[in-house]
Amino acid sequence: MDKKQAEEYVKCRKDPVYFIKKYGKIRHPTKGLLSFELWDFQEETVHNFLDESYNIILKARQLGISSLCAAYAGWMATFFKNREIYILATKRDTATNLVDKVRVFLEAVPDWLKSEIVIDNRQSLEMANGSKIKSGATGSNAQDAARSEALSLLIIDEAAFIKSMDTIWTAAQPTLATGGDCIVLSSPNGIGNWFHKSYIEAEAGISERVGGKNISFKAITLPWSKHPERDEEWARDERKKIGDQAFAQEHGCDFLQSGNNVVSLKALSWYEHHPTEEEVSDDGFRPFLREPEEKTWIDKNLWIWKYPDYTKQYLLCADVARGDGDDFSAFHVLDVEKYEQVAEYKGKVNTDVYAHLIHNTAVQFNNAHIVVENASMGHHVVMKLIEMEYKNLYWTVKDLTRVHESNSNQLYYDPYNVPKNAVAGFTTSMKTRPVCVARMEEDLRTHEFILHSKRTLAELETFIFHNGKPEAMASYNDDLVMSLAIGMYVRATTLKFNSQNEDMTKELLNGLHFSSTPYEFGIYKTDDQKKEEQFTFDVGNGQREDLRWMMS
Repeated sequence: MDKKQAEEYVKCRKDPVYFIKKYGKIRHPTKGLLSFELWDFQEETVHNFLDESYNIILKARQLGISSLCAAYAGWMATFFKNREIYILATKRDTATNLVDKVRVFLEAVPDWLKSEIVIDNRQSLEMANGSKIKSGATGSNAQDAARSEALSLLIIDEAAFIKSMDTIWTAAQPTLATGGDCIVLSSPNGIGNWFHKSYIEAEAGISERVGGKNISFKAITLPWSKHPERDEEWARDERKKIGDQAFAQEHGCDFLQSGNNVVSLKALSWYEHHPTEEEVSDDGFRPFLREPEEKTWIDKNLWIWKYPDYTKQYLLCADVARGDGDDFSAFHVLDVEKYEQVAEYKGKVNTDVYAHLIHNTAVQFNNAHIVVENASMGHHVVMKLIEMEYKNLYWTVKDLTRVHESNSNQLYYDPYNVPKNAVAGFTTSMKTRPVCVARMEEDLRTHEFILHSKRTLAELETFIFHNGKPEAMASYNDDLVMSLAIGMYVRATTLKFNSQNEDMTKELLNGLHFSSTPYEFGIYKTDDQKKEEQFTFDVGNGQREDLRWMMS
């Protein structure tokens, strides 16, 4: 290497932008091998790689960011000894393709400038200077690679689409805490996943404490408009081709409209900004989504937005958990006529206590109709309600051959005179689950239902289609979602109550049993009376018993 080459070597080592623009090559799908001419936003991105240890990039597709990361990895492996670089992608082919981009880039570099590649296979490259570039896909050895103590740079491609990203990030933290850099890039895929949470925190300047030091990402946003060859006309044509939601995900860097949520995030965000007409005041209005009027019961997890109106009919729809696991027991109280959420519970209690809480709440809301999902521990709660002689309990027809909203196949029965083909509670099956979820999606999308709870909204935001099945994202819950879906379905079928038919059937009205002096939440004459109401339960025959010992 002569003096001029030595000066060029130093210049390339100091400035990756200069090196990439002068020597880098990329493979175009139709034009073949081309020089890597960087646009302004790409140069700025490379400078962020140099200046910041941790970068998280929310990007549109086809902006050349994956190729840029490959070129940066090639630069690092060429000019620095013993660097361990790992590229993680959603699929093995994608990971292999990124290594191939590094290979193509380096092949064009003059021999006197680059370090010789001594090991070359589809998934990895090893340089004569000891630097290595490896790749892997999620589900293989991604976590083991992320734990490598010698890792110098971790590149994670399309992180929003990696289901196990939380686990991978936990495994990578010790490496990052000891000096490794990280570049995370992805187009959006809804909200609630690791990429969304990490990007939002990065925008807000929130750091994470890892290994005795603060780790914070530099947030970089690269929408379609960054591309110098795209304009509004291009965007209009693209929207026509692929639709608004696909455009938001592929090009718009829009978390709300991207993703595979069961209920669109755009439809859910409506509840944060719109009021009911009667709640508009001189001081403005309160949106549908708001804090409850009262948080009550022993654990303060029974939320009340509207107290019982004794001219109304209510429906209590419940999901049951054991009380000691990851899932929660949850129920909603719905105003059947107005189709509004008036109360909600989400907590961890044992099933006996939960049955009493459901019973007492239903009595206080005009002996509301109770619908309890009867799988697993739900069966115990249903049996407990029968033991307590609660009348307005939902039963499912066991020989149901089809489910359709025009059929009244599930009815309420006298617990002492039950038909042979009926079982207490709501049976969720391959037939009933899809129609419950479909009813919920439509009523929330069209805003027929009045939703108040931020807890329920949070679950809806992470309720997605995974392999065609509606379920909560990994590490999230859907207890409030499924109990709400069941209640919405029962209201639309058995109760026969919708915008076209606002009369309860005479059969259901005749089955109602009103309490003469129902308890009103939050209204007490004395502190002793308040304590009595909060910490005891109606156990039948006009008797109340302190059941706090049954709490899990």
